[in-house]
Amino acid sequence: MSDIMERNYAQMKSYIERNKFPFAEKEEQGCKRLDVQHGKAKCAVKVYTTGTIQLQGVDSKLKQSLDEAKNAVENEEDLGEVLPFEIEQFPEVLTENIPNIDPIIVRFVAEAIVSLKAGSNLGCAFLLGGASEKAFFLLVDTYAKAIPDETMKGRFTSRTSGKFISKVYDEFKNSWKSSLNKPTGYGWTNDIEIKIEQIFQFCRICRNEAGHPHLPPNLDKGVLLANMGQFVKYVEDLYAMIGFYEANDVQF
Repeated sequence: MSDIMERNYAQMKSYIERNKFPFAEKEEQGCKRLDVQHGKAKCAVKVYTTGTIQLQGVDSKLKQSLDEAKNAVENEEDLGEVLPFEIEQFPEVLTENIPNIDPIIVRFVAEAIVSLKAGSNLGCAFLLGGASEKAFFLLVDTYAKAIPDETMKGRFTSRTSGKFISKVYDEFKNSWKSSLNKPTGYGWTNDIEIKIEQIFQFCRICRNEAGHPHLPPNLDKGVLLANMGQFVKYVEDLYAMIGFYEANDVQF
């Protein structure tokens, strides 16, 4: 077996393992084969002695992801530049998991992924921050409407309307902590930092760095990817709170 075959095969296998795709290995005449599966999608990856990589299977998101990896390997590019399959799927996952999600959030997340693939870390950070702020402002608006006492509602609204996002978050957090009823389940009985604040603050700070020229941007792609990996769960948690306050009044 040739060195180029072994090298290309090892890189494709590493990419498949990194994305946690179930797979099986076998050897065929003149090639080594990986049978890969993700949900109902299946794809065969064949690596020949010349180093050529061939994909077999019907068109699917899985095949598209493997095709990007194939092109990177064959062109001797850094396979690390190919985004994890999980992140590529975020727009579809958000729409599936949150049927009533605001389309602006999905559009911003999709554009953030496009920007990251194009090497625009600043563009990705700005768009991800926009998606985060849209989801958070929807929560604040729903929370305000759920305050039954008109005087208290007016005070909360006056403290959050037209303010910087950091100020709005602080006001919401203080009001939420003083409320008596909260969503039930893991995490909600503890501080809000567990489910919301970490990703919210990351997205806010990154958006500030990308959107304000006087701040020196220092956005590492690895850091963006690590936090994007948690973004779907973050938006799901925000929408869980939105759903709770659509069905329940805020109690003090």
